[in-house]
Amino acid sequence: MLFNSTKLTLSNTMMIGVIMTICANNWITMWIGMEMVLISFIPLMNSTKNSSSSESMVKYFIMQTISSTMFMFSVICMLIGVSMLLNEIMLMTSMIIKMGSAPFHNWVLMVIESIEYSIVLIFLTILKIPPLTVMYHINSKFLTIPVMMGLIISSVSCINQSSMRKTLVFSSIFNLSLMLTSITKFNLMFTFLLVYSTNLMFLTEIFKYMKINYINQIMFNEFSLWMKLNVWINLLSLSGFPPSIGFVTKLMIIQELISMNQLLLTMILMLSSLLVLLFYTRMAFSSMMISYSFKKWSITIKTKPAHFIMSMSILIFPIILTMKTVF
Repeated sequence: MLFNSTKLTLSNTMMIGVIMTICANNWITMWIGMEMVLISFIPLMNSTKNSSSSESMVKYFIMQTISSTMFMFSVICMLIGVSMLLNEIMLMTSMIIKMGSAPFHNWVLMVIESIEYSIVLIFLTILKIPPLTVMYHINSKFLTIPVMMGLIISSVSCINQSSMRKTLVFSSIFNLSLMLTSITKFNLMFTFLLVYSTNLMFLTEIFKYMKINYINQIMFNEFSLWMKLNVWINLLSLSGFPPSIGFVTKLMIIQELISMNQLLLTMILMLSSLLVLLFYTRMAFSSMMISYSFKKWSITIKTKPAHFIMSMSILIFPIILTMKTVF
């Protein structure tokens, strides 16, 4: 995505909307912030490389309009004093639709296929911040069922995918469910989102550079061993394989769940994590095991940013543990 003046303005407006939602002290300001994000993001989805991007824009607009309407309806009902239980469920449902979490995730799979990797990164990270902020303020006690559904559906569906973008979506749903388990601890949730966003940023940049759209393209390509090793480490980090950085945040959330005595949720999280780990490990090892042709005189190790990315996923593990112990 080239940042011309229009896209730069839209990106700034989108970030203003995100900050407005985070800093808001009433429901109407939150709604205005989310609408600013919506209006700014839709033009960014337009791509000259893919003719079906306009269809994705319309689908995204319709789903976001439905969730915003439900949000405003529940706020109005709250102001006139209708049943608070019904309002809480409706607010929670509207935010789950807006985030694209399970069980309302099918529209994300239709939208994601026709947009570029740089927009996919924004879609799966920055656009999740306003709904998560609203969910933090709601603090609903009915979140357990959507979280369990998200963990199970995403881990099972991940195994059957061939599209790389859909795989990233199911990974996002899984990590979103983990964030919703720690919704009462804003610092922990934000730390997890930051680590996940960093991992996803590295991975999408690599996929964009390697022009990977399907999983079999990882296994059969002519890229160097260092590039394949980079993909391997980042995939393992995204899956939460120890001792990568993704494992630390998952461990912190499991520790928090055990301290809250949520044993059933902890068990489902750990079993679904094994399925996700199985899929990513299989994909990562397959990309390393497939041989490739190279020239003997081209075996030279050069310092590249990719090597820094790869090493950071591993070396930041003891740093975070130390910070957690100190602070």
